[in-house]
Formats: sequence, C-alpha cells, structure tokens
Amino acid sequence: MIRNTELIMHGAEYVPEMLSAEWLEARTRRQGKNKEEAESANEVVEEATPKVEPDNVAALCEYLSKCFVRNRNQLHDVDDLNVPLSQADLKKLALQKFKRAFPEIELTSELLRDVFQRAMIETHDDVSQQIPLWNGTTQCAPGNDDRVFPVRDMVAINTWRKPAYRNLTSAQPNMAMLEALLQRIFQHAVDRRVFIDWLAWCLKNEADKPNWAIFLYSRQKGTGKSTLCQLATRLFGEENSVAQNSIAKLTGKFNKPLLDSKLIVSEELQLKPDSPHGNTLKTYITERVTVSEAKGKEVEKVQQSCCFLFTSNHLPLWIEADERRYYVINVDHSGHASGPDAEEFGSFIAEFNAWMERDENIAGLYRGLLEHQLSNDFNPRSLNLSLIETPVMQQIMGASREVLLVRLEEILAGLGVFAVPLEVIAKLFIEKLKTNQNRIRHMMPELGWRSETAKWGGVDHSRAIWVHRDYQVSGGRVRGPNGYDEPIWPDDGEVEIIE
Repeated sequence: MIRNTELIMHGAEYVPEMLSAEWLEARTRRQGKNKEEAESANEVVEEATPKVEPDNVAALCEYLSKCFVRNRNQLHDVDDLNVPLSQADLKKLALQKFKRAFPEIELTSELLRDVFQRAMIETHDDVSQQIPLWNGTTQCAPGNDDRVFPVRDMVAINTWRKPAYRNLTSAQPNMAMLEALLQRIFQHAVDRRVFIDWLAWCLKNEADKPNWAIFLYSRQKGTGKSTLCQLATRLFGEENSVAQNSIAKLTGKFNKPLLDSKLIVSEELQLKPDSPHGNTLKTYITERVTVSEAKGKEVEKVQQSCCFLFTSNHLPLWIEADERRYYVINVDHSGHASGPDAEEFGSFIAEFNAWMERDENIAGLYRGLLEHQLSNDFNPRSLNLSLIETPVMQQIMGASREVLLVRLEEILAGLGVFAVPLEVIAKLFIEKLKTNQNRIRHMMPELGWRSETAKWGGVDHSRAIWVHRDYQVSGGRVRGPNGYDEPIWPDDGEVEIIE
C-alpha cells in the first residue's frame, strides 16, 4: 500500500507523488508513439488526395469554353447544336474530349469537380473560364480556328474548321498534278490561267469572297468536271464544303446551313431566263450580307463568304449577254467517256484520284496556290467581258445578245410609237429585259433608232428621246411616212407595253 500518499497536481491530472516520475515517463513514450502514428496517417491522407494544379483547372476550363455553349437554359455541344444537353450529359462528353485533348493530365475527381464548378456554377467575369452564352447564330468565319467567337456580350458559332492537311507545315509547294489535269481538260491556256487565279485568290482570301463563279461546261460526260470539283472540296475542306445536284435547296426557304459553308458546288445547273432562282443565285454570288432562314428559327441577316463552282452538260444560254457573274469553261476533250482517248484519260484520272487521297499532296498543292502570283488582269470583283475571247464565252454572249435584240424589237413594235423618251427605254431595259441600261446606246442603234433631244409635253427644257430612223421630231410632234403625225408622247405619259 502507498502510505501517506499525497496527491499532487500535474497539468490537469492528479497523480500519486511517489509514482509521478515513472508515470510521466511512460505517458511521454505513449504520446510520442501516438504522434508518430498521427503524422504517418496524415501523410497517407495527403498521398491519397493529390493536389489540384491551378494551371490544369484553367486549361480545362478554357477548353470547355470553346466546346460548349448555353442558350435559353440549355447546353449545347458546338459540334452538334441540334441536341440540347443536361449537365450530366455535358460532363460525360467533356470527359471524353479532355482525354483526347489532354492525355498528359490525370483527370482526377477533384480536378473535374473544380473545373465544372468554375465553368458552370461560379459567377465571374473571366469569359475564357466559363461556358459562354450563345446568341443563337452561326457563321462561316474562315481562318478563325476557334469554334466560337465574340459578338458583343455573347458568342456566335463558327462553322468553319481548319482542314487537317494544313497542319502538315513541312509540305513543299507542288502544283504539278493540278497543271497536268487542267492541261488535259481545258482546251485554252486562258481558261487554265483564269481558273488557277480564281482558286488561288479564294484560298489566299478565305474570309472574303469573289463576285463571280466558275462554270464548267461539257457536252460530253466523263470529262473530269466532278474530279476538279472534288479537288476544290479537298482544298477548302470537306467539312467546309457542300455539293448538290441543283440549286433548289440553295435558293429555297431553309438554306442557312448551305450559306454557312465556304465552297458550294452545284452540278447540273440549269435555269430559265429571268428565273427567280437565277436572281437569288446572283445575290448569293455577289453579296456578303443577305437574309436567310433555318428550320425553327426566324429569318435573319447573315454574313456569308461562299464561293461557287457550277457544272453542266448543257450550254448555259440562259446567261444574259452582259452577265459578269459566270466564267464559263468548255471542258470537252477527246478523253471523254466515249472518246478516242478515253482509256488514257481514265488511267490518268485513276492516278489523280489516288494522289488526291493523300493529305501531304493536298498540302503541297495548297502551299503552291498560296505562293502563286496572280495575273495582272485578274479581278475578283468583276469579270472584264471585253477581254474574254474563248469560243464558248463568245457563243453564250452572242446568243444572249440576239435573244435580247429580238425581245427589244418586239416590245418596241408593241408600243406602236416611233419616238420613245429615254426614261421609258431605261425602265424597259431594267424591268422587262432584265439587263443593264448602259446597253441602250448599243442595242437601240442596231434596231435602227437614233438618240435626239426635244421639247414636248409643256416642259420648257429639252429631254433625251429615241426616234425611229424613218421618222422625224419637230415642234413636239413625230412625223413620218404615209402622213404619220402624232404627239411625241401621250400627255399622261403612259403607254401599255405589249410583250
């Protein structure tokens, strides 16, 4: 027994005085052991919970902001805007995208939690770290590698994608195969020059658009028109091009997806003179800003940078005589499907198609076209018809001119008068003949009319008037054979035009 035990205070505990030294030593040993175990346990916890690198969070959030958008409380993948996504769907898709784009980053649950928290939940003003608000519009913006681009406080979707072959930056310029193809299918050197100039300009200025299109015509089939169109598609990128067998969809109601392309190829194009589809097509060829509509959406003003490539086995006599929007190239040659050189041409096309499949070949051609020096007389804004002397263009211009002359002669005969004010003739050219009024001074003399000035209708100044060659104007009246004597123009200024 412990006698005269006297309790003493040690810290917050009471311990026997005679045992305090031994007890304290034992307790110290126990505490040291417990401390080591606790520190070891903490190390295990730290190892099991890896640190989240801030740079990884920022990189993944920025990538997420370029892959997804939100609109009207719905989330969308920029590669498939028609399917709304839930947050759970987005996270699953994002994980797959992260794995492909960042194979070097370990995608821990903690990292993903921080990424989705910052990009989807938190409110902040760093637009590169959040899923952006989409304004509901799409636009082809060539040269811009980002799938979204800012429009005021929101973003629009860029439908243009950089073709994969353009990442092959080591490719050497080489246009040999294109030149070999054009040498076989284009009869005239000027056509080869114009086509290469047009193609090179379009690739050098992808964010812009030319105001005229290439039209490939051949009476025979199997001449290489489609092969040339396929090559153009490879150069601009299959994802940026669209091909159709007519212009019905392009000139139809819901044509927005087509206008979001860079290259539009229309095969077997056939139109009638004064066709409303033709007038719509002219607008798309020349205008950068137009109106369009997508299914389920309202009509909107859109910016488009489309270039057009047309083909047909029918001579396009519907093209007007002064039309500056089409450069027609005759692609007929002896190597067509039933021609004497069909076998040799077929072998070349097979070789060309095999060559065209390889990205490094397309990359070399692309580099060659970027370095191509454009001809001095090449103008992407307007065709100079006076410089075009190929037989097919002369034939089309001549045929269109003859048709217009016949129609003009019929309209003038239907008027039943022999002196017509210039303002009436100008209106007739624009509204009835659908042609440039600058052609008045060429076509009216061909039909035997001359330009004069005269006073009539109580107006005290002279006005321009066209008079038939067998008639004269004097004193406000028109006089001619067989006692013809009539006022220059009806007092009410209106005459019915009979076509």
